[in-house]
Amino acid sequence: MQTAMFVGSDVGSMSLPTFSDTRPVLGTPTDELETPTVVADLDAIDRNLRDIAHLAGDAGVGVRPHTKAHKIPTLARQQEDLYGPGVLCQKLSEAEVMVRTGVRDVMLVCPVVSGPKLERLLWVADHADRFATLVDCPGNVRPLADGAARQGTTVGVIIEVDVGLERMGVAPGEGASELAALIAEEPALELQGILGHDSHVPAAGKTVEGYERECAGVADKLERTVEAIEAEGLPVETVISGASSTARYMAREPVVTELDPGRYVFNDATLLAARPEIDREDCALTVLTTVISKPTRDRAIVDAGGKTLSYIADPKPVPKYRDDIEFYRVSSEHGFLDVADASDVSVGDRLEFVVPNAYGPINLHDTLPGIRDSRVEEVWNVSARGKDT
Repeated sequence: MQTAMFVGSDVGSMSLPTFSDTRPVLGTPTDELETPTVVADLDAIDRNLRDIAHLAGDAGVGVRPHTKAHKIPTLARQQEDLYGPGVLCQKLSEAEVMVRTGVRDVMLVCPVVSGPKLERLLWVADHADRFATLVDCPGNVRPLADGAARQGTTVGVIIEVDVGLERMGVAPGEGASELAALIAEEPALELQGILGHDSHVPAAGKTVEGYERECAGVADKLERTVEAIEAEGLPVETVISGASSTARYMAREPVVTELDPGRYVFNDATLLAARPEIDREDCALTVLTTVISKPTRDRAIVDAGGKTLSYIADPKPVPKYRDDIEFYRVSSEHGFLDVADASDVSVGDRLEFVVPNAYGPINLHDTLPGIRDSRVEEVWNVSARGKDT
């Protein structure tokens, strides 16, 4: 038997096919995009951006959006154009991307303590118009102070206060004032304010009354902290709190000067459950899928799994425009649908779902097509995605 040999790109006289680039192209109709594809509804994004602007304007507070929700410099600059300078970055590597691409006011919310990363942090601080980083204990204050002193520069710092999450954060009141006094002793550091991360509120609040109660408790901890620090003769210019699910409540609290929402720009299935004032039309980040199998009358399989959406167990993706199907399970490449109540789901159908949590898919894709009037109008580079440090 003769063995076939592959030489270069030829098999005998036949050339192997060249596969086309499946990345989204401007002007492509939405229904011609290859699936699975995560897309952004530009009209919904515009509404979401304006809603927070109006909320903040009515309350007389600023907005410092969190870029970890989208990791897109173009969108960060759009937010700065609307709200004024200032964004939050979760990781130093994300802050580097933002500064290198024209974002000029950056706050880093993860402390940096190692030598090489401190050198990178100081580079970011030197190349931004305004920079600050989070601290919550002497262990992350001292390395920062030593590094800034060696560089002959001054770094702004924000004290994180534990307002109930019990993750990072110094104790409210006296604990924070002691840390503020330590910072004041370091000539290379400048205390700029405090931050209270309130992401525990949705689980504790559950109802409007619960949200109001829990947010009032957050505000009380922040107020006590401001009073304790100012009693040491140190000014507290900035008080940050108010994530996507809590912003409308924290904006009412007089102590807050800046809100720090992130996922509001997209909204997702998690926020659908946490924010009763929004619905599926407000959810801008969705995944387009194709039904690739219907092995039983009540089960269909789509081509979007964990490698598209991330392995977030709950909540499940929510159908954007249908109430008769349920996305109930995800594997690496497949999504499992309960279609027992749907009479018109067939192999080849395209279905759209609100993503469970925007953080997951945003970190998995190099580009994000923006859709308006059923066509690709924008293709954003997710330049800060996949960063480890």
